[in-house]
Amino acid sequence: MKIFSVLLITTLTLSSHAFANDTVDKLKGLLGKSSSSTSTQTVSSTESQALDVSSLVSMVSDNLGVSETQSQGGLASIFDYAKSNLSGGDYTELASNIPGLDSLLDYVPEVTSDSSSKSSAMSGLLNKASEYSSSLSSINALKQQFEALGLDTDMISSFVSQINAYLSGDKDTQALLQSGLGNLASLL
Repeated sequence: MKIFSVLLITTLTLSSHAFANDTVDKLKGLLGKSSSSTSTQTVSSTESQALDVSSLVSMVSDNLGVSETQSQGGLASIFDYAKSNLSGGDYTELASNIPGLDSLLDYVPEVTSDSSSKSSAMSGLLNKASEYSSSLSSINALKQQFEALGLDTDMISSFVSQINAYLSGDKDTQALLQSGLGNLASLL
């Protein structure tokens, strides 16, 4: 009988101690204090819920030293490029994971024939080659869009890096984007 009583008291003590620690951790999490993994999970899910285009535009503008308009246009161009390489369902999933993405695409800059005539000789060769290849045509359009924004085409990779950093907490969304970008990095 003594052994049963000792086991019962030990079990109750350990259970109440674990319950108290769990309750304290939850309270700390609610107050924004650090605690165990519970608060870390809350922060992670809060970060993934916080994905939206306006914060991405601001981040790129701040980190790359470009104007808000250039940031919007550059991001719109990159996401438009990805959209053209994704299935409708994959793009719909990407857009639902990044609120405001569809409206961002309104900022894809218009490219006129005048802008392509002002570009370098290398761009001229790319213009000619793009007539024969749809992937080169897409890359050429992306480069012309960046030029229309007054951005160096070397900035495309910087924008892509910023987007990847922004999406680093949401691996599924990042994978969808990478699927849409394909081998863009190797072609730049």
